[in-house]
Amino acid sequence: MKSDRLVIAAVLFLAGGLCLLIKFSNGTTGLSVGYPFTATSLHADFTTTGIPVLVGVPLVAAGAMLLLFALVAAIASQFSRPEQVITLNLPKRAAPFGEFGEAHSHNFGEFEDS
Repeated sequence: MKSDRLVIAAVLFLAGGLCLLIKFSNGTTGLSVGYPFTATSLHADFTTTGIPVLVGVPLVAAGAMLLLFALVAAIASQFSRPEQVITLNLPKRAAPFGEFGEAHSHNFGEFEDS
């Protein structure tokens, strides 16, 4: 199972939802740095109201679920056996759309042995 499309969809949903939530927000942020690094703090306060909340939160939730499914699919694909590919060993043609050997007509269902 390939997880490429799931990851692409998850990133698009997460980016769209977060973009809506952050672009239409009001708020402040603050960073305090102190010498004992345990005193360093980051404070983010933002509020988003209206339609962006109603659209952004479900987009972020759907993106997170898709990312979880992509993770499970990627892990499962590591333990699956590769599929065997059946190939026909046919001779190569000298010219594109050319026939093997000399030109002559074929009836439907007749094949030439080389």
